[in-house]
Amino acid sequence: MEIQTSNFGTQTINKSDILDFPNGLLGFEEYTQFKLFHEESSNPTVHWLQSVTDDQVSMSVVSPAEFGLEYEITLTDEDEVLLKLDDLNDAQVILIVYKPDQKENTDFKAIIRAPLVINAKNNIGLQKQLEQVAINEAA
Repeated sequence: MEIQTSNFGTQTINKSDILDFPNGLLGFEEYTQFKLFHEESSNPTVHWLQSVTDDQVSMSVVSPAEFGLEYEITLTDEDEVLLKLDDLNDAQVILIVYKPDQKENTDFKAIIRAPLVINAKNNIGLQKQLEQVAINEAA
């Protein structure tokens, strides 16, 4: 299937590579299907979460380790059912990042209170809103 992307032009993707977010993302609830892209690199740091239905909806995402963070997230039974998570080792956490001021050369900021949790085995994800953030500094 072909999709349009804001950063990579027209791309041919496999349906099996689509990440499904059944509840959408905060502020983007109507967008439920995304594809992760990255620039050609042996060890990419930043990825782009691109909507497969709207080329204008794309978000930069990184591993929490890029900010020296390690999450301990408690998933509810409903979260585990939604993610179809049989093995917690299949869960991956990524953070949406943004630049607070596009005009100035400022550092990226991460949305740490609403990480994305993805079942990498089944390509299903959710955005987990956290009341409190229990974060350990990565070793």
